[in-house]
Amino acid sequence: MITIDLDNKFAIVSDGEALNIVQKDGKMRKNGTPSGQKWWFNTYGQAIKFYEKKVDAGRPIHSLRELAKQIDSGYKRIEIMVDQKLKEAGIE
Repeated sequence: MITIDLDNKFAIVSDGEALNIVQKDGKMRKNGTPSGQKWWFNTYGQAIKFYEKKVDAGRPIHSLRELAKQIDSGYKRIEIMVDQKLKEAGIE
């Protein structure tokens, strides 16, 4: 079981067969994964794109510089975090 906390509201949870983004509700399931609303995906890329859309929905971007800064800081951090967790689990 792989759990990657993206922030305090969302986590990616994978058991090797299913890949979910969970909107955490502060509770944990018996198997140690966060509980809350779930979305199902086939790839990590799809899950990350969905997460980006969910998080960015409330943030207006007024210039290309703001967009570039957001991409460089936030999304790169998520990409590195996901890569690290997958390597730790032996998946590359």
